[in-house]
Amino acid sequence: MRKQTTPIYIVCLIAIILTSFSSCRLAGINMKRETPKRGNVYPKFKEKDYVRGALNDKRSCFDVLHYTIDIDINPNKKYIKGFVDIEFAAVRNFKEMQIDLFKNMRIDSIVFNSTNLSFSRKYDAVYVIFSDSVQKGDVKTLRVFYQGKPMEAKRPPWEGGVVWKKSEDGSPWIGVACEQLGASVWFPNKDHLSDEPDKGATIKISVPKGLTVVSNGVQVEHRSSNDKEYFTWQTSYPINNYNITFYAGNFVSYSEEFQGIDTTFTLSYYVLPEHFEKSREAFKQTAPILHFYEKIFGAYPWAREGFKLVGSPYEGMEHQTAIAYGTKGRQMNGVDYIILHEAAHEWFGNSVSVPDVSDIFIHEGFATYAEALYMEQLYGKKAADNHLRTYSYFIKNKNPIVGVPDVNFWNYKDTDPYMKGAWTLHGLRFVINNDSLFFDILHLFYNQQAYKTTTVKDFTTFVNAKTGSDLSWYFQQYLYKREVPVLEYTKEFSEGELKLTVRWTKVGSNFVLPVELYVDSTPLRIEPTTEIQTVTIKDFENISFNIAPAYFAVKEVKKHKDKKK
Repeated sequence: MRKQTTPIYIVCLIAIILTSFSSCRLAGINMKRETPKRGNVYPKFKEKDYVRGALNDKRSCFDVLHYTIDIDINPNKKYIKGFVDIEFAAVRNFKEMQIDLFKNMRIDSIVFNSTNLSFSRKYDAVYVIFSDSVQKGDVKTLRVFYQGKPMEAKRPPWEGGVVWKKSEDGSPWIGVACEQLGASVWFPNKDHLSDEPDKGATIKISVPKGLTVVSNGVQVEHRSSNDKEYFTWQTSYPINNYNITFYAGNFVSYSEEFQGIDTTFTLSYYVLPEHFEKSREAFKQTAPILHFYEKIFGAYPWAREGFKLVGSPYEGMEHQTAIAYGTKGRQMNGVDYIILHEAAHEWFGNSVSVPDVSDIFIHEGFATYAEALYMEQLYGKKAADNHLRTYSYFIKNKNPIVGVPDVNFWNYKDTDPYMKGAWTLHGLRFVINNDSLFFDILHLFYNQQAYKTTTVKDFTTFVNAKTGSDLSWYFQQYLYKREVPVLEYTKEFSEGELKLTVRWTKVGSNFVLPVELYVDSTPLRIEPTTEIQTVTIKDFENISFNIAPAYFAVKEVKKHKDKKK
């Protein structure tokens, strides 16, 4: 999902000019507003949050294999009616299971083996009661008939729901964006990120005559009647629930062939007529971006089903194989930002997914850092550093990046999983200090975890194994704590020499992040610890800390204080 970049000016750069026999400039990130006093800004979680976010025994008892969504959409009434088949395998014996559907949507009946089942509802959960126990290993199908006016999106994609708009010719434009909110806003399902349907989903949608429906995967059927259009789309890959989507509108389309690293597949574009020319120009960047991601991560994960960009009235959203492209567009250093960010999610977010939103760093941190890596390929490392430096202005440090599990909580206004997440990967690259190894880690981790769910702990374990070092201290500081590391230093000039004493504060006892000093433009790598260390530099004109390799604050002190016991 595209990040918000409302200026908050939490961080700024400082420069300290020193004069003696020579000049010394020590630049870093101002720590005065780095770590706000008020932190861990979480709501008070209630029972309904755990009902939505926890993998309880009524959810863990079954594994979803496939969804078939068969609905009719009425744009005039903003109404959906139809049924969903949930094919599942029993993980253990059970008589009751939880599925999910927002309480404003009516359930007409739930059918199992041609029999109507009883059910109860609490919050947005639906508890289905079987007359006989479902046995471990059974593969069964539950059909849920339902209808209603789904929640309308207030501010998609961040405040999600169903989107009802019109194109310039008055035709309806309909879509859905529901990350974190949950797919149960528009269809019944097991609304938990840990369970992606192993065999994918079939999406059957009927709309008024003249509209086109685009969804995930490939179109397998289109037929017309006097007043309706019927479309069937199908994906055979695993897919997380919020990525299951649809778009309906008066689209025009075109396509091109893409030669990937191991196969050829189709790039398809669907836009409204009024956006055709502008979008066609922007879409020229699609192939180069995909080539780059294939190079650093691996083969495009959905080659059998192609890649689509679909014009939408809201900003970008990484719907698997059918990315929402905000038709206002957005250029950043000559690169289309929406294509750049959302396409990265096809690897991290869609193929490699998280089982709980608390680990969203795996989606957003990786996709945001992918932007910087693309800038580096186009314009060099300095451009990538500047890209990340701009993002440092939006880091808030109010909460740890890794959030609270089992409650489905992530405040979309908190951009730290994006920006600070990208900085965390950039700093990891500097700590490893071996680009060949670092990019090998990105590539191998992706390929090991492709089509699976994974966690921050999994990534930490993988990095430790590949580097042969225990870097848990690094991830602990940047992902599990909100406090910014502070490099505390003193300076003393004497007879043409500069004596610096340095140490890390606001960190764990085993924190050993290296730092670069630039002495007359030549990098000098030092490795401060939490103990006071002295660095003596002779015969220099200019000195500066390089803030690019890692995210930290710099603070000058007259004298290092003794550690509190």
